[in-house]
Amino acid sequence: MTKKAFFKLLPIFLLYFAIFLLTAEDSLDYGDEPRYAKYAENLTKGFYAPTDTLFLWNGPGYPLLLTPYAFFGVPWYWAKMLNPVFMFLAVCFIYSSIRNYMSEKTALFFSYLFGLYPPFYAELWFLLTEPFVLMLVSLFALLIIKWFGSGKYRYMLLAAVICALTILTKVFVAYVATSMLLFSLILWKWSSICRRSIPVYAVSLLLCTPYLLYTYSVTGKIFYWANSGGQVLYWLYNPHPEEFGDWKSSVAVMTQAELAHHKPLFNKLAELNFVQQDELLKKIAVRNIINNPGKMFLNWVSNLGRLWLNLPYSYKYQHPRQLVYLVPNSLLLAATLLCLYPLIRFCRQLPTPITHALGLSVVFLLGHSLVYANARYLCTIVPFIFIIIAYTATNLVKLQHPLSEE
Repeated sequence: MTKKAFFKLLPIFLLYFAIFLLTAEDSLDYGDEPRYAKYAENLTKGFYAPTDTLFLWNGPGYPLLLTPYAFFGVPWYWAKMLNPVFMFLAVCFIYSSIRNYMSEKTALFFSYLFGLYPPFYAELWFLLTEPFVLMLVSLFALLIIKWFGSGKYRYMLLAAVICALTILTKVFVAYVATSMLLFSLILWKWSSICRRSIPVYAVSLLLCTPYLLYTYSVTGKIFYWANSGGQVLYWLYNPHPEEFGDWKSSVAVMTQAELAHHKPLFNKLAELNFVQQDELLKKIAVRNIINNPGKMFLNWVSNLGRLWLNLPYSYKYQHPRQLVYLVPNSLLLAATLLCLYPLIRFCRQLPTPITHALGLSVVFLLGHSLVYANARYLCTIVPFIFIIIAYTATNLVKLQHPLSEE
């Protein structure tokens, strides 16, 4: 990236920072914020999951980033202040990625579209992983382009490191990386893209081995990333006719009358540690899938709706803030669908990084549709989707007046 391009993108950072200053607070009152802070504090004391509960709800990537703040007692407000920096770096990485396929002026235009994507702003002032992951995934996309384009192993190693950090921050990505590795191993004889992908995903998973050894030491289970999956699967594959597969907290179960029929199970869960809870809930989910395939299909369709449009939810009133996801994601979905025809028609002419981005996006979206999803999670893969859209719009689509001559 040139200095000229950097300064032309700088207004986006100023916008991010201004919004942060107007909205951020030092308190940790929203969503997963207290949990990330607690994990960071645990790391300063020499452990991660409490030995009594085995609460492994998230990977250690983001808590590791927060550990210095916890160790030195720095107010969490200053940790949150990294978010505008992460988001601006993501914009810079996206610019550097799409600049390979278009002019500087066009790349700047699309980079501004990316930087102004409203759902990115939803977590800007919170102590949450989304801004950090957005930066990691955008950098990963850039490094993949450089690795496929140059074949230099330093880019492969850097891409693997960034992928590993993403996995440790969003453990769902571990299953995406594993799927990409398996598909690449199956197809490596017929695809140079797969041959280039194998070392990236193999090394990234290898770099996560210390964490997997840790989870094995405390749970006795191999390839164990987190114990949040059981609850996610239980709620998604829930056969109740008035519920659509969206996750509900144990507090909601105990306090909301509509969820009272789940109380007996959650009272039983309270007597178990989180590993045991995870096992039990997964067994119930599998049983529900077998016994209620029709309702499970409806929940799956609803899950796709939540991933793209942030609806529907069970027992939840609509709120204007849903428009933050509904409007831009409707446009994003429409743009994605419009890209399908030119991408399929010219599939043999696509650059290898674009083909890889397509494969990764499909694996991510299909995989997330099978576990709990909402529009917040879509942001993780948006950098790759956006690169595909930008490439298609500038390289595969030609706007022409119907009466003009070719």
